[in-house]
Amino acid sequence: MTITNRFLRRAAMLAAAGLATGFASTVGAVVVVTDPCTVAAFNSCYIGVDGTDTQTLNTTAGPYNFVGLGVVASEPGITPPSPPNTGPVSGTLNVNAGGSISLNYLPGTIGAPTFRPVDNSVLLGVSGGSAGTLNVNGGSVTTPILIVGNDFGRPASTGTASISGGGKVTATLDSGSSGPIPGYAAVNIGRGAGSTGTVTVAGAGSELNVNAGNGAIQTSNGGHISVGRSGSGSLSVLDGGQVLGSRALSTIFGSTSDPAGTSSILVDGAGSKLTANQILLGVGLGPFPGGDFGALPVPDFNSPNHGTGTLNVRNGGEVVANVSVGAGGTLRGNGTITGNVTSTGTVAPGNSPGTLKIAGDFTQTGGVLEIQIANATDFDIVDVDGFASLNNVLIEFLFIDGYAPTAGTSFNFLQVGPGSLLTNVGATYQYSGLQPGFEYAVTSDNGAMTLVARNNGVAVPEPGTLALLLAGLSGFAVRRRAALRHG
Repeated sequence: MTITNRFLRRAAMLAAAGLATGFASTVGAVVVVTDPCTVAAFNSCYIGVDGTDTQTLNTTAGPYNFVGLGVVASEPGITPPSPPNTGPVSGTLNVNAGGSISLNYLPGTIGAPTFRPVDNSVLLGVSGGSAGTLNVNGGSVTTPILIVGNDFGRPASTGTASISGGGKVTATLDSGSSGPIPGYAAVNIGRGAGSTGTVTVAGAGSELNVNAGNGAIQTSNGGHISVGRSGSGSLSVLDGGQVLGSRALSTIFGSTSDPAGTSSILVDGAGSKLTANQILLGVGLGPFPGGDFGALPVPDFNSPNHGTGTLNVRNGGEVVANVSVGAGGTLRGNGTITGNVTSTGTVAPGNSPGTLKIAGDFTQTGGVLEIQIANATDFDIVDVDGFASLNNVLIEFLFIDGYAPTAGTSFNFLQVGPGSLLTNVGATYQYSGLQPGFEYAVTSDNGAMTLVARNNGVAVPEPGTLALLLAGLSGFAVRRRAALRHG
């Protein structure tokens, strides 16, 4: 399989036509327009060519085959300017209410024997060192592929996408077996090594959708979302925004391939929702069933080929997907997971503190379960509708805010639904925030795991309190020495 970069091919065509960089009129057969493009040629739209440029769209534009924001003129095939540009290179496209931009599926560029995913994409940060920003505030963007922070194999760049005000971005690529590039993600955030990608979906009615049809490029399978494959990726769903994937197929990859990858996924606020078949966090990938890259990916919890990934669901946010947390992964928050959670990494319920709701089953093998305790009624809880199975888990009790329990105080920190099974085998325990000598017991019965204090704990002084105490003791010692000298 050969993957080539469509931008380089188009750049050569631009150069051959005599077009070096943007802000030209008509050169030969190349027509250059300004709404919204700095340069439009061969059905492609470039914004921010060897400089900084912002375009705003309030009407319908396209269809294009490629939209690139942030293009360095020294890309192969483009004649560099004289004198050369030494400043920043960035392109910004604002798509406001009433504005829309769409991309065509370009036949012959996706599918065997040659795969060129960039040929059919909105790419934010085309060139190494460049930046691309897409702001969809009430408008709409439809594209087969969205790449935020350069594609894998290209020099590092920075991409930012913001979807707000009821705006909608739809990536139509089918990542399944019947798609043109089986297994390739429809949305890629921080995919390339060293790249940085940030996507924010904020406000009721705002959507990032990888589960919508568009003729030949989409079937009922849906698309994947890759966050922080080899770079740094961030996906935030805020204040009622939604990310809509296919419950049948869509996988959200959180740094599942490269140890250098880092990913952060935040679902925050009432009405905020992320929907997919599964989310994989800081875990490697196993063999694809039957060698079919379009089949549902299977996590390999023993693989070292992964980065670090965090999913934080809080303040009424909801994730509708099964969640797999590997050794490089962390699940935290006080929201709801509607699906099963399988973890060998870190699960940290609460939002200092709070309850993490799992509307499914919870399996933790190895790894860490963190429980913060602020007082007798305010502590972290994992609330599981289905069964809970803990095997060789390190359970950490973190006493915070200067709280120390008294003998007999109990904390039900994990509970399952009526009739559901709770098992705990080989767990180890440790605590922090209390001085040595605190004695406790942990029980697992009646559908709950409970920490019970056997004696009175003594809080470890907060750093500020400790500093004041040491300062007071120092002053006392000085006064005592002075008194002895005068005695």
